[in-house]
Amino acid sequence: MDEDTLFIHKFLDGDEKGFEALVNKYQDRVLNIACSIAGKDRDGEDIAQETFLKVYYGLKSFKRNAQFSTWLYRIAVNTAYSCMRKRDRYVKDENVLEASISTDAGPKDALLIKEKQAMLKKALMKVPVKFRAAMVLKDIEGLSYAEISKVLNCRIGTVESKIYRARQFLKEELLKIEGGAI
Repeated sequence: MDEDTLFIHKFLDGDEKGFEALVNKYQDRVLNIACSIAGKDRDGEDIAQETFLKVYYGLKSFKRNAQFSTWLYRIAVNTAYSCMRKRDRYVKDENVLEASISTDAGPKDALLIKEKQAMLKKALMKVPVKFRAAMVLKDIEGLSYAEISKVLNCRIGTVESKIYRARQFLKEELLKIEGGAI
């Protein structure tokens, strides 16, 4: 029995610490997915919180033949999509992917990294959300194509296509921002 299953059993047996352990284990990943799709930190936090509320109330219906993380990521992606539909627009926020700035870099290097990161964030937010989600799950969260196909509820070939299209959009946006100097 894996760790997630133990936490789920603990929670379903009435011990809230089981759910708390799941939140502690997955909160950063869920927040990263939410922010990468929705674009705003505050919206990302709201989406992550709503995701865990859905998990809290829906854990009894979780089919244990699936991986918990796949089920959780699917809820996070669907909740982010729902938020995007409610807003009915694409967000162009600059607060995604902050964790990749190196603290070991000197001031000049840190500034260059921050500028490149801001450029990447701006370009990422221009990638259509239907493609962005697949790329975020693959390139940022490190999920396999099979896991992404389960999260997005589509075939592996569709996942590959979405990731390819997302990377093409990202490349085009970066070229526009850099003025073709990439």
